[in-house]
Amino acid sequence: MHAAAKFILQHGESLKRDETLIDNVFWAGAAARLSVVIPAFRYDASDLIDTLARCQSSQLAEIIVYDDGSRDNDLLSKMETTAGQARAAVRIVSSAQNRGRAGARNAAIAHARAEWILLLDADMAPDSDRFLEMYMSAVERVGEPSVIVGGCSLKFAPTGSVYALHRWQSRASECVSAAKRRTAPGRFVFTANVLAHRDVFQACPFDDAFAGWGWEDTDWGLSLEAKFPIMHIDNTATHLGLDTAASLMSKYGRSGANFARLVERHPEAAKAMPLYRAAKRTRALPFRKLFKALAGGVAASRWMPVALRGRALKAWRALVYAEAIR
Repeated sequence: MHAAAKFILQHGESLKRDETLIDNVFWAGAAARLSVVIPAFRYDASDLIDTLARCQSSQLAEIIVYDDGSRDNDLLSKMETTAGQARAAVRIVSSAQNRGRAGARNAAIAHARAEWILLLDADMAPDSDRFLEMYMSAVERVGEPSVIVGGCSLKFAPTGSVYALHRWQSRASECVSAAKRRTAPGRFVFTANVLAHRDVFQACPFDDAFAGWGWEDTDWGLSLEAKFPIMHIDNTATHLGLDTAASLMSKYGRSGANFARLVERHPEAAKAMPLYRAAKRTRALPFRKLFKALAGGVAASRWMPVALRGRALKAWRALVYAEAIR
């Protein structure tokens, strides 16, 4: 085991029987103001651990990486080594079971000791070394249990042509300013980078009936809207893990059931979503499967202009969801 003197393996402390805990030397004595919770699946979060540990005010934070059933000893060893070198409190939780995105977040949050909990996806990278400090400043301003959304960017994201479609989609739908996000506070709660008080997570845990990928964060944000204040600020982190067109479309293609669940749980909010309205319109289209194949072909083509591909992706996604909603 790497850096054995710096680690304590605490099987007996595990909150769940299928979890193994690996803590670095700073964990036991930490009195964190902020818990940074990072769910990961088959992803090396070493760079994110290192970046957070180098942020200003990192001594006031604890970092929790929740490996959601990867069962990859080499991966865990790499993260363990990084945690052993970090000048911040770090806990790595290895789960033998894969709980999915919603379930893993709930399980990871159970390890947080601070009053305020920051959720970050493992493939995110803070855009500023004041990232943690800016969140702590925001906490001082709100003074009550609430949600603070920092937002996403493409500042350090890969620029290769294979990622062009995902970059276009992210820029159009996700990497938007705090001012725009404030127009629909619950809709723009992206859990790739969001801070919330412990009371928020206790009152509104993630719905683990959302299986696989997609829409569990939107469901959570919309569920919060009537219960807690939602503040949007510009404290962005870059989404490094862009997908190829094939991978992105595969994820969207498997998320229809989750979208249908979102619509069922939040019917009024869904009516305001352009994607839902498009899906409803396309349900009546003749030759729907043909249109879906054509739109998918344009979206997947690397030879088409990216703006055309992006619009085709939106149409294809609406046609996918038309098959799932009532």
